[in-house]
Amino acid sequence: MSPLERVRTLGRAVSFAAWTSGVVYSHKVFARFDEELETPRGKRQFIYTWSRGAFPLLGVDLTLVDGDVPSAIGRSYLVVSNHRSPLDILVCVHLVGGVVLSHHGVADIPVIGTAARATDTIFVDRDDSRSGAQAIRQMRRCLKAGQNVIVFPEGTTFAGDEVRPFKPGAFTAAKGLDHVRVLPVGVAYEPGSEFVEESFGNHARRMAARPRTPVWATIGEPVDVPRKADQQEALRSVVQSLADRSAAARDRGAR
Repeated sequence: MSPLERVRTLGRAVSFAAWTSGVVYSHKVFARFDEELETPRGKRQFIYTWSRGAFPLLGVDLTLVDGDVPSAIGRSYLVVSNHRSPLDILVCVHLVGGVVLSHHGVADIPVIGTAARATDTIFVDRDDSRSGAQAIRQMRRCLKAGQNVIVFPEGTTFAGDEVRPFKPGAFTAAKGLDHVRVLPVGVAYEPGSEFVEESFGNHARRMAARPRTPVWATIGEPVDVPRKADQQEALRSVVQSLADRSAAARDRGAR
């Protein structure tokens, strides 16, 4: 890593930590005087404020290729995206709001764990059946309360633009909730930006050292919650088409 990259990495780490701590602390203080800030709507604004400020601090350039978040009046969305980087979490909470289902190890990461807890992230240990059952109950409570829940049903991060098969457990919490629909999202990065076969620390330092990290995202139309294997595969195909549109926008910009 060059001296310039070291300075850039340190500067981004310090500024992101300061911004996150400041926003989280401010929200806690103001929430004491305004109960509305603790509602899903109030937290949605808090998340948007935090994510909007985090993008430039981390050197992330987000391009929304197409789509928009439909009206949430009277319903909740199970937001389903392909998964390539920890930045997917930042992208999705910024675009659609809601709580994220995340690996339990995220809670222990300095600063990021603080941000995750402040945004009501649901942590799950996929090797512990009790943790999985508890996570499903939490997701269900959030959906019933009118909050969006963000999941990455591939189960982990992958390189490239191919969307891998979905884990069926990702949809369990939404079954039987008539007001819930799936909102599909497809993201794409430049090759080499993915989080694969490296520690989180190494990945974070490598990405922070880059001059810029562009991300492309496409939001699809809401669909019904899949209940059978063929419906889950159809949803995977939808997310694949959205990821392909994001990748096409990336490739056009690279010419």
